[in-house]
Amino acid sequence: MQHTDARNEAATAMADLRSADRYGIALPITLDDGEGETHDISETGVFFETDAEPQVGARISMTMEYSLDGQDYHTRCEAEVVRVERVGRKVNVAARLLTPLHSAQ
Repeated sequence: MQHTDARNEAATAMADLRSADRYGIALPITLDDGEGETHDISETGVFFETDAEPQVGARISMTMEYSLDGQDYHTRCEAEVVRVERVGRKVNVAARLLTPLHSAQ
């Protein structure tokens, strides 16, 4: 019974770390040292695939590109890399945005 309680506590702690809803969306991104595509984004973070391999803890700059109502937009973001996973020839990167994409006012 103790193992189940520990697993439930760990799962709850992980859910609490994700303070914003995530949205699965593929957007092209440009990094200082390469290009990539998002897997999902939230107000506070982004998970993307790229050829570049940043180090955990590194601060990165990226530009996300999207179209809305026929207009093209480019959103520049600064983030801190929190996880890097090599998947074949690509790299999956999880990054915490240093400034949320949208702040409630």
